[in-house]
Amino acid sequence: MRYLGHLQRSDPLYDHLYFKIFIGELGITPDKGFRVFALNGSNAVYLYEDRRHQRRVLGKFFDRHSGHNNAAAAQHEFQVLSLLHGNGLGQGQHRVVEPLGVNPDFADVLFECFVLGEPLHRIWARSLPGHDDQLMYHSLSDLAYFLARLHNHNVRGDPVRFVEIFPYFDKIIARLWRRGRARQQHIDQLYYLRHLWENDGAMYSDHCVRLHGDATPANFLVTGHHQLTAIDFERSHFGDRVYDLGMITGELKHWALRQHGDASAAENYIGHFLWEYSRHFPHQPAAFQAITHRLPFYMGLTLLRIARNSYLGDHYAHTLIHEAIACLGR
Repeated sequence: MRYLGHLQRSDPLYDHLYFKIFIGELGITPDKGFRVFALNGSNAVYLYEDRRHQRRVLGKFFDRHSGHNNAAAAQHEFQVLSLLHGNGLGQGQHRVVEPLGVNPDFADVLFECFVLGEPLHRIWARSLPGHDDQLMYHSLSDLAYFLARLHNHNVRGDPVRFVEIFPYFDKIIARLWRRGRARQQHIDQLYYLRHLWENDGAMYSDHCVRLHGDATPANFLVTGHHQLTAIDFERSHFGDRVYDLGMITGELKHWALRQHGDASAAENYIGHFLWEYSRHFPHQPAAFQAITHRLPFYMGLTLLRIARNSYLGDHYAHTLIHEAIACLGR
């Protein structure tokens, strides 16, 4: 977090922050103004601190997304968070961040309560498989509990339309092709395997639920003992619950490969996470079986998604692609 100075009274954001957010939503009069901080070197998310009460609010600016309807994106995340709070997910040990408001007039900014916590990826980074990993197990149990609450309390009722994930699959493959990370033989194999999944009736067997949509370890904050807060619902949508589970387990595979050079180092954690998630169903073994049947597709998709990132070297990206093919081939 980097201190930037005080928010100037001439800033067009000042009055909205003062009257709408701090007085209107928080019931606080910030008569000494605001300190401003940039988070983690980002130029899109800022922290505003009331100088009198030290109450902190986040401002997430959507104008960083060129070519997108930024106002609609900000409004979508605000509405999702508001609905989830209305469903009780703003309370308890495992919750979603509290939304405070949207100002689309000049910067498409979403305001949220600031949450002090440690992202899951930092806990994973300092965990040693088989030794110093109890906090990792605890955090995965908490994450499983939260996702089960999110999914089971927000069921839309219509069956999963599995083929709706295919445009996203195509987009990822196209990116890998443009960056020279996927050869034609890999692409042919990936589409052949996708065709096999398309004809698997189990992929259409569940009902659509509300998804987080970007279930990476950076978007879940450990805020205390068995306390977890979920952030960043910008990509939330309805779909197969295993989409979120596959993203978490794919990230665990990525963690094991990158940090320990061995994908199998993630297996115990993946099994623990899925078993804990399945506890929240009437028949735990049946839920576990149904989830693990569909999981390899979404796990493979996540590995491909990670492989397209430019900050990764080509050799490691190829390793992820081979691991994704292995997942999709079951």
